[in-house]
This record gives sequence, structure tokens and C-alpha cells, in this order.
Amino acid sequence: MNKIEEIINRRLMPIALKIQNNQYMSAISDGFSMILPITMLGAIFTLLSSMQFEWYQNFLAMTHLGTILGYTSKVTTDLIALYVVSSIAYNLTIKLGFKKDAFFSALLSFVLFFLMLPAGVNHQLESGEIISVSNALGTEYLGAKGMFMGILLGIIVPIIYCGVVKRGIIIKMPESVPPTIAKSFASIAPAFILTGIFSCVRFGFEMTSYGDANNFIYTILGGPLQSLGNSPWSFIILIVVAQLLWFFGIHGYMIIRPILQTVFIPLSLMNLTAFEAGEQLPNAITYQHYGTYANLGGSGALLGLAILMAFTAKSDRYKKLGRMALPATFFGINEPVIFGIPMVLNTIFFIPFVLGPIIMFVVPYLLQVFHVIETLRGIQLPLGTPALAYGWLEGGLPILIVQTVLIIIQLILWFPFFKAADKQAMLEEKQIGIEIREETEKVRDSVAEV
Repeated sequence: MNKIEEIINRRLMPIALKIQNNQYMSAISDGFSMILPITMLGAIFTLLSSMQFEWYQNFLAMTHLGTILGYTSKVTTDLIALYVVSSIAYNLTIKLGFKKDAFFSALLSFVLFFLMLPAGVNHQLESGEIISVSNALGTEYLGAKGMFMGILLGIIVPIIYCGVVKRGIIIKMPESVPPTIAKSFASIAPAFILTGIFSCVRFGFEMTSYGDANNFIYTILGGPLQSLGNSPWSFIILIVVAQLLWFFGIHGYMIIRPILQTVFIPLSLMNLTAFEAGEQLPNAITYQHYGTYANLGGSGALLGLAILMAFTAKSDRYKKLGRMALPATFFGINEPVIFGIPMVLNTIFFIPFVLGPIIMFVVPYLLQVFHVIETLRGIQLPLGTPALAYGWLEGGLPILIVQTVLIIIQLILWFPFFKAADKQAMLEEKQIGIEIREETEKVRDSVAEV
């Protein structure tokens, strides 16, 4: 254990801290968090319009509610790349120290995203005739497929924008001009420079076989990232890193979250789009695999431990902690257990704390491989969604049942380790009780002598 601790402190911890403090990764993470209401809206309305019960679908068709419910997803998840680029640009501009320019930077990134979209739309009629509209913009890269471009622009635009402003390349207005007008004029020069740069970039890509920058980025980055995202080993590595960091007192999920979001949220949105269209879900692993399975009961698969403490503990320490922490743990909030035990540098619980989340992911993944259950729909749910409700929303009754089985596995996994710790706690409490009685008797004897 000492060697492992030395390796982690010397090699893993510096890397983790750099990721945590990296303003670019942090901006991506904060950007995704900022658009959570939009993704939730799209996911909920998609779920309401896509539940595959014949009577329900007939009801939606008869009342036209299906059409009404479909409007929201078309302006939320179907346009998610637009919200991603502006929210990331906004957050990064603030982190670069230019808070007053954050709105203009986000707005400009929005404009440049449209600038980089390929022009022209082709549509094939039933007769086979192809109609081309040269002045139209397609929707292909406005959704999940355009998120890679959105992330890149959300990073590049603020860097150039803030660099131009920092060098004083702005139009300065007299002090008599209202601040809002002055700020608008100050943003013209950075906007002009950025627009010129990306116009040249667009023209350059149009001269290549890719045709446009979006196609290039999706081909070069999208394919490999999708392959990485669909690899169970990459997901397991992230889980292990998160749990090791938790063990040494660092919020592991916060460290790996930017990576999880960058790689797996686009895959989630692809699944959600396919689910909405009634098509087969394309990606075996999504961002929701972490919340639905690996993070069931919070980081460390702690729901089973909380249940054991609340209902089987013999020591007062664990019994009271379990009853206090169980409701929060059921809602995915693990801090009461992690810091109440505590888990930090706790060698007794090290094995289930690290191994538990891996098992929580591997078991349902194998069920997917053998076609017992389907992959998850990719519905973005907020922190605090209760365990079984999480499973129901992500995949209906089969996933709810899987979550129930995983909780039972947690109970089995944690049982021997918890019983050992509970027994040790009972001995400590018994020893403390003996010492208190001895001290009480000494006080009584002293009083009696007086």
C-alpha cells in the first residue's frame, strides 16, 4: 500500500491537479453544466413523445400531442452544438480574466459557428430527382455531430479574442459615450480579425477533398473519439482514476468529468436522437453509464454500504451514520458516507471502494454485449435523481431491474468489509465505555472520600 501511495502521490496526483486547474478543461465542463436545463428539456420531451406503448402513441396521434411534444426537442437537443459553443466560449473568456467581454466572445463564437457551416442543401424526391438549394444551411452539424466543432470554436475564439483585446487592438470611444455602446465598438476589431481568419479557414477547407471544416473535424476526431467512447477499457480507466483520487482525498469525479463530458456526451446525444427517431441506438457506452451504473449511490458504489450501516450495524457509530446518510446516498450524494467514515486513506474499505464502481459498470455492459438489455437512451438527468428512477428514465423497466440487481451486488460486495469494520468499531466503543465507567467510578470515589 505504501508503494501504491507513493506512486499515486508522485505521478498521478500532479496530473490530476493539472487537469483540475486547467482553465480550458474547466471551461468545457462548466459549459456543459451551464446548458444542462436545455439538454434536460430536450430529453424529457423526447421521452414523453417516444414511449413505445401502442395505446400511448395512439393517444398522442389522436390528440396531436405527439406533434406538440416534438417541437421542444427540435430546438434543444437537435441544436445542441449552438448552445455548447456559446456556453464554453462564455466560461473560458471569464477564466481568461475578461469577464466584461464574455458576452461578446460567446456571441461571436455563435456567429463563427454558422460561418463554418457548409452552405447548400440537397434533397432527393421520391421520383429520384435531387433538388439543391445553394443558399440554405443544413441541420446536420447543428446537433450532436457538430459538437466537436462547437468545442473547438468555444476554446479557440476566446483565446484569440482575449489576445486581441489584451494587446489593445480595439476601437476606443470618448468617455462621454455610454459604456454599453463603447464596449460594443471595442468588440468590433476582435470580431473583424476573427471573422477574417475563419473565412480564410473555411475557403481553405473548401479547396480540399473534405469540402468543409465540419466534415474534416468529424472525420478526424469524431471517428476516433467515438471508438474510444465505445471502448469499455477507456471507461474503466476513468473509473479507476476517479476512485484512486477519492481515496487520497481529491474529488475524483470532478477531475474526470471534463473528459467524460467531452468524449461521451456527444455519444449520448446520438443515442437520444436515434431513440427519438425510433432507430437502433448506435453507441454502446454513453455519459449516462457513469450515473446509471458506475456511480450508483455516489462514487464508490456506496448505496449498498449505506443500507448495511443503516439496518445491520451493531456499533452506534455506523448505525447512526447509515441512517443519516442513506437518504442522501439513494439520491447519489456520497459525501456523508465518504467523509463520515471516512473513506480517505481507509485501507479497510479500499478494495470495495475501487472495485465496486468497476463491477457496477462491467455487469450491465456484459448484459448489453449478450443482448439481454439495450444501451442507455442518453437522457441527461440532474444530480440528485434517485437511483431507481434514474434507471427507469434511462431505459425503462429493464434498466430499473438491473439497478436493483446492482444494489444487491453492492450489499454482497461490501458485507465482509463492513462487518470487519463494524466489529472493530464495537470493540472501540466498548473500550471507550469501560474507560468512561472507570473515570466515573474514580470521580464517585473522590466525592465519597470528601
